Amino acid sequence: MEELRIQQNGLTLAASYSPAGDTAIVALHGAGEGTRDGSLYSHLHKLLPPVGIGVATFDRRGEGESTGDATRGRFALQVEDALAVIEAIDAKRVGLWGISQGGWIGPLAAAASDEVAFLVLIASTGVTPSEQMLYAVERQLRLAGYGDDVVARALELRRRFEEWVHTPTPEPDEQLAAELWAGIDEPWWSQVWLPPTLLDAEGRRLWIEEMDFDPRPVFARVRVPTLLFYGETDSWSPVEPSVEAWRAARGDEVDIVVIAKAEHDLTLPDGSLSSEYERTLVDWLVRRRD
Repeated sequence: MEELRIQQNGLTLAASYSPAGDTAIVALHGAGEGTRDGSLYSHLHKLLPPVGIGVATFDRRGEGESTGDATRGRFALQVEDALAVIEAIDAKRVGLWGISQGGWIGPLAAAASDEVAFLVLIASTGVTPSEQMLYAVERQLRLAGYGDDVVARALELRRRFEEWVHTPTPEPDEQLAAELWAGIDEPWWSQVWLPPTLLDAEGRRLWIEEMDFDPRPVFARVRVPTLLFYGETDSWSPVEPSVEAWRAARGDEVDIVVIAKAEHDLTLPDGSLSSEYERTLVDWLVRRRD
């Protein structure tokens, strides 16, 4: 495995590259940790090079060993960095592998650049981040054992916060601010993913930029071979609307696999990674390599 330091707009992206022939993938992160030491990323380095597919993973800007300001939720900047990694590796044909938020960055990059040869996406969500988070909050709270009262309160708080954020030049909402601050003491607060205070103008702009992103028009602009994986029991993203969004955008031009009993990251109830995912991924990539 080669260690790379990629210069991009005055910052450095730290990457790891396992070369293997003329075809490679660059892995894109979900919205959580943006480093390359996650199990799914290391798994790609083990699984794919032996079958002739190179793998590049990198630390997202401002995380791990990469420099610069953090870009979680900053989709345009993440696209720039994904394309910079593609340019830096020694392979003739490079595609993007992305999970969750990476399932949006990949299509954005493919629509913007002919350098993206194909896409492999896990949990590429077909609704806005705002809609996804309503789904995720409810599912995560119920999985944690909370009942209807807590779920209703949490969802209403998110809806009221979103409405306030979208109000032109909003006045301070003292009641909303008080409820956000009081939420810190609730045992379920960490599963609502809201700030404890109201946002300033820049914070509102960034919130809207991220949460209002509509992936459906982007899916329609993708023209490269695309393989999509979904976990049937995904507790973070709604599967059916996502599949419908891709079918509406690309019809039968995309390959879609829904893994029975699998979660958002394609793990099964026993914690193992789906072997169906592994087999399908390898077969699909090898066919396109040849």
